Amino acid sequence: MALPFPYEIKDVTEEEDKVIKKYYKQYTRPFIRIGPHGYILNAGYADHASEIYNFEVRPDDVWVTTFSRSGTTWLQELVWLVANNLDFETATKDSITKRFAYIEYTTLNLEIHGDQELSPNAPRATFEDFRSLPKSPSPRFIKSHLPLSLLPPKLLDTTKVFYIARDPRDVAVSFYFAHKLFRYFDDNVQLKEYWDLFQKDLILHTPIFPHVVEAWEKREHPNLMFLFYEDMQNDLRAVIDKVCKFLNKEYTEEQKQQLVDYLDFKNMKKTPMTDNKKEGEGEVTFFRKGKSGNWVQYFDSEMMREAEEYMEKNLKLTDMRYPVVKK
Repeated sequence: MALPFPYEIKDVTEEEDKVIKKYYKQYTRPFIRIGPHGYILNAGYADHASEIYNFEVRPDDVWVTTFSRSGTTWLQELVWLVANNLDFETATKDSITKRFAYIEYTTLNLEIHGDQELSPNAPRATFEDFRSLPKSPSPRFIKSHLPLSLLPPKLLDTTKVFYIARDPRDVAVSFYFAHKLFRYFDDNVQLKEYWDLFQKDLILHTPIFPHVVEAWEKREHPNLMFLFYEDMQNDLRAVIDKVCKFLNKEYTEEQKQQLVDYLDFKNMKKTPMTDNKKEGEGEVTFFRKGKSGNWVQYFDSEMMREAEEYMEKNLKLTDMRYPVVKK
């Protein structure tokens, strides 16, 4: 018996929809807010919210869940390699989009592209989603940018789940350039405009703080590993040890050092992490800087003041604090 989807789904206000569609131009139906936190998604998600919520989780699944641009791909690669006996050959040959399913991705695009097949050479964010995964062989590696509350309610009690969080100011900058890379936003949209939308929770998947705090509050669950992007930057080797223990895998010191080297940001940029064959140089690329605290290079004085107020207002509602990155 399918469980009823437990949260209210309602259209954003007419004014909000007008503002959102000034930027997200390809969507036709009103954008929606979901649940008490009012997570922003497109109408295509509402069509399949119950299917994703009722998705059957397997005990040998491995999930990576994050707010977008929080170190998702970096963590996916680490998790996949640890779980798959450090199979660097396959990791170098096959993109992460082939090795990890992006469970809700098609709900972002069904409204734009319908069910039409992508050409074989088109860049893909995933080769599997909630529709095909039930028939996929185990073990399945699954990624989601949905908050935990919108994922299957038995997820944590059934399988291993990773969640990674990153300073929202760095997320905002990275997500801004991703919006241009994936053609959500026109090239002429300025960061200041984007930052205004981000603060007002008018960007896909926002608000970011409730998204992160949902996972933070479950960090003691034995099947959840909560990580910070900043900790991976500060001491990747220590994070590798934690992931190995969490997945019940043992490797030699030499093997772990090999993994550290492979996951170095410069090396990651050279391997086919994504199926986007048009990767280039500059800001509008899938892998940009890979540095925490880099947001200060993009914010003017007014944006910095706003960011300080934004962080203070939201952090006072939780005991979670983002780690300081070692210089």
